[in-house]
Formats: sequence, C-alpha cells, structure tokens
Amino acid sequence: MPEQTILVAIDVGTTKVSVLIGEVTRNNGLDVIGIGQAPSDGLRKGVVIDIDRTVQSVAAAVDAAERLSGFKVRSAFVGISGNHIGSQNSRGMVAVSGHHHDVGREDTQRAIEAARAVSIPNTREILHVIPRGYVVDGQEGVRDPIGMSAVRLEVETHIVTASTTSVQNLTKCIQRAGVEIDELVLAPLATAEAVLTEEDRELGVGLGDIGGGTTDVANFHAGSMA
Repeated sequence: MPEQTILVAIDVGTTKVSVLIGEVTRNNGLDVIGIGQAPSDGLRKGVVIDIDRTVQSVAAAVDAAERLSGFKVRSAFVGISGNHIGSQNSRGMVAVSGHHHDVGREDTQRAIEAARAVSIPNTREILHVIPRGYVVDGQEGVRDPIGMSAVRLEVETHIVTASTTSVQNLTKCIQRAGVEIDELVLAPLATAEAVLTEEDRELGVGLGDIGGGTTDVANFHAGSMA
C-alpha cells in the first residue's frame, strides 16, 4: 500500500489563523481531513507586531486541526502577505550547454538563476522567481523550451520580494508554535491555484483577496503572474 502523503497549510491572517490538513489521493486530488481556526490579534496589516500572541494563535489553530484529523503537524506550507510584499520583472540569459544544443531542464534552471541575480536592498529577500515565458534564439512566447534546439535561452520572470524582518518574525512565530516551515508561499499565488482556471490565466484576470487587515491583488496574463 502506498505511503500516506499529508500536506499542511497555515494562513496567518490579521483577524484569524487558519490551518488545513489534507491527504493526497491516488488520482493526485486532495481530501481535507482537518481544519482549525483561531482568532489572531498579534498582527497588523499582515505583519507580526506581537510574537507571543501570534504564537498562541498559531498553536491553537494547529491544535484544533490536529484534534479533528488525528494527525500530528510537524511541518507546513505557510502563506505570507501584507503591504511589505513587492515585485518586479527580470530577464535571465544563458548559453545552451547540451551537446546537440538541445535545451535541458538544467538550462532553464540556470536561466532562472540568472534572472534571480537582481539588485534588491539588503532589507529584502526573494520569495519567488516565477517564469513568465522563454525566448529561444530570439523566438518569443515559448512556454516550455525543453527539448528545443537552441544556442541561447532567455527567460522572463516575475520576482516577488518581501521584507526580511517580516519574514523572520513570521518564521519565528511558526517555529515557536512547534511547526517547521516547508516553504513560504505568497498568499495570492495559493489563492490563484484554488480559484483560477488555466483559461482565466491565459486570457488575463485580476485576482482580489479581501482579508481582515489587507487586500491583496494579483494580475495574471498569458498564463502567468504579470
């Protein structure tokens, strides 16, 4: 019998903390087996202003989800948002290294890393580098260049940054509540995965997530965040 795969998500909001525990099904779906919520009063506009209160809220929400699911939460994907989030576009370019000049996955990864090398203040850090499209030897609009013949590969990316202090304080709260962080995820990106279709992203759509302390807006165009 295949090993049980459990995913845990934590959303630390201004007015409440929500925890979801899901079990991955055989057809790669997700069955929610636990949910927990607790009032949150340690944040203001998505930013931690009281660590002890935030830790208590996270621990209470996690405990409620654990009791419902019978599963002990050890790590989780954690949503992050707030007015400290910023973004910018960046382009990276590399020479294709394959023997026959066929683009491989390592080439796309090197191009993304090249795009990641942007100048940002030392008070900020990169959360996500999201590929928007590739340019293969001058041909634009390529979605997936792997396997294509090329000499030069370029990638257009959307880079999401956050305040290092805000990231560190949120991380500290989650860890003090007894949970390790699998990954910090921009909340509008997670929301988009839940509510937008591929057609929505392709045609272009604005996504608004109205919370108790902040409202996050993300624009999608040509299949990716713009």
